[in-house]
Amino acid sequence: MKNNIIAVVAFGLGVVVGFSFVATGSEPYGVVVSSGPVYEGQKKLIGSFEQAFTEGDAEGCAKLYTEDTIYMQAELPMEVGRDVVLSGYREYFKGRTNKVIEVSEPISEVISFGNMAAFRGTGKNIEETPAGERVTKTYKYMILSEKQPDGSWQMKWDIYNFDADYGDE
Repeated sequence: MKNNIIAVVAFGLGVVVGFSFVATGSEPYGVVVSSGPVYEGQKKLIGSFEQAFTEGDAEGCAKLYTEDTIYMQAELPMEVGRDVVLSGYREYFKGRTNKVIEVSEPISEVISFGNMAAFRGTGKNIEETPAGERVTKTYKYMILSEKQPDGSWQMKWDIYNFDADYGDE
């Protein structure tokens, strides 16, 4: 009898815990994904960013961030909020003199947390200076994205840093 009561209590506790995760719509731990809707959502997000950045479209870049976003770049102050990020992109594109030939930011890994996802990768920009010289810039990024009510994904945190130029060493 005692074993039956323990089994029933353990089963009941398992049901309650299991339903609590279903009810909140979240996963208890992150799950690495390499396909499916979360993965594809991140690919679409970074692809939209690559296109807007290549075109010098500050509004197109900024609309990919949440209202309360945090953007962290190497050697610059942290930017908080979509409006601040928009101002930063406007200023950057206004002063950009190189022609952007290619932007590539393949995703290395995606971890799903239900309505949030973290993904990271490396990137490469190929630019042409006004004098016609080709310059390649490489960098790393990590993004925490948030699923929006319409099913799209936006960047909540964007951490970007570039690789040092070790060519002269």
